[in-house]
Amino acid sequence: MDPITAFATATAIWSGVKKAIEFGKEAEDVLDQLSKWAQAVDLIEQEPPKKPSIFTKIVLGDDTKEAFDAYTARVKIKEMEAEIRHAFLYGSLNHLGMDGLKEFYQIRREIRARRIKMIQDQKIARQEFIENCITWGLVSIVVFGSLAVIWVAIDLLLEFA
Repeated sequence: MDPITAFATATAIWSGVKKAIEFGKEAEDVLDQLSKWAQAVDLIEQEPPKKPSIFTKIVLGDDTKEAFDAYTARVKIKEMEAEIRHAFLYGSLNHLGMDGLKEFYQIRREIRARRIKMIQDQKIARQEFIENCITWGLVSIVVFGSLAVIWVAIDLLLEFA
């Protein structure tokens, strides 16, 4: 999903969060909407730009527009985060209070750390897989090459005998 679409999704979900808070819905409904919003924001923050294939023509867009879009998204996300903090301290989630907000932040940090570790472990596993494929490929070539040389040598010896 491109960043602009992800930002539009996050903004639309945020509208639902605000309506849920305004109409005094249950905390569970608000937290469900916040979960969807956080997922959309995570797409904006975490998704690296996709590399085009070597056959795709690269068309460069307007750098200034892209910079303004990225900056606008960051500012709006900060504002939304401030509103979440306000909801925990004074709004519909105030029964959770500062402890709930701190626990929310702590859980988010733990999840991010787990994801980063998972990505790093996956990179290491890929690298090991590639190294193993190269190693076993070279070993196979050497073994089959040696067998071919021995086969030819035996065939020549039997021909002269």
